[in-house]
Amino acid sequence: MVVTLALLILFVISFKIDYRQYKNVFLLCMLFISIFILLVRSIAIPVLSIHLNINYLLITNIVYGLIVIVAMLLSLLNTKKKMANEGRFMTNMIVLGYGAFIFLNFIIILFKPEIIVTLGNGIIPIYISFIFYYLNLMFISHNIYAWLISAISKRKKSQYIIVLGAGIIGDKVTPLLKARLDKAIKLQRKNKNTKIIVSGGQGDDEIISEAEAMKQYLLNNGVLNETIIKEEKSTNTEENLIYSYRIMEKMDAHPFSIIVSNHFHILRAGLISKKLKMKATVTGGSSKKYFYPNAYVREFIAILYMYIMTHTVIIILLSIMLFMYVLSL
Repeated sequence: MVVTLALLILFVISFKIDYRQYKNVFLLCMLFISIFILLVRSIAIPVLSIHLNINYLLITNIVYGLIVIVAMLLSLLNTKKKMANEGRFMTNMIVLGYGAFIFLNFIIILFKPEIIVTLGNGIIPIYISFIFYYLNLMFISHNIYAWLISAISKRKKSQYIIVLGAGIIGDKVTPLLKARLDKAIKLQRKNKNTKIIVSGGQGDDEIISEAEAMKQYLLNNGVLNETIIKEEKSTNTEENLIYSYRIMEKMDAHPFSIIVSNHFHILRAGLISKKLKMKATVTGGSSKKYFYPNAYVREFIAILYMYIMTHTVIIILLSIMLFMYVLSL
């Protein structure tokens, strides 16, 4: 109880200081683990007379694996629909790799192949499971935290709304980008003086810039031309924010903005905005449900890459602790 309470206090304080700090994700993850252990020890074991053994853990693994594999299959069944609506293919297959990773781990736990179990006196399968749980706990924490920061940003007012580009088809915005623009329109209706910066350059396969397509959509939906600013140089999220920030700095000494993307993308956008020392908050527009599985996995991988050194150090330290514990048995 004391540890859980201490973690909760640390998380709230860190969140209040700046909710765009990446350490908040780790604190949230540790808080979840602490709450889970507290519930198991205080309620599950005494009330249900549960004895923690490998069978219960195995059943938990299998149930979780089936849920994820079903989600993966449902996502793959929608590949045709994704291509028609979003104009992409390879990025829609990322969840397949995630599912394969989970499936491999379950095969090792369930069947215990001798060649793997005997390798390193059994340390290898333990280590594979350790990596599996670490990545999945972080994956869950990333996504819950993204929704959390999206919810609190609705209370903020800003001088600028930055809408991040997300690809177009022809001269029209995709449903994914439409969700972001609709969110920006809703936000501006609460404050008519807010400028909307539409940020996105022109790809090799695009006939106009993403910014131009977004501007036309806004104009067609009642947004005044004088409140729209185009940024047409950027090719990725970081450039979106860099070039948009430069535009704002020319107009205001200390600009404050709301960055609009989709729920699965706002955590990375927020982290980048902090890195650029922008005064900003983030919020997300809703997406089609079929898009979520691949999008959340893709964003998680992107953030892992952003903080690859942080995760490498943590995994090394935890690995040393794990090996020392196993060797002491």
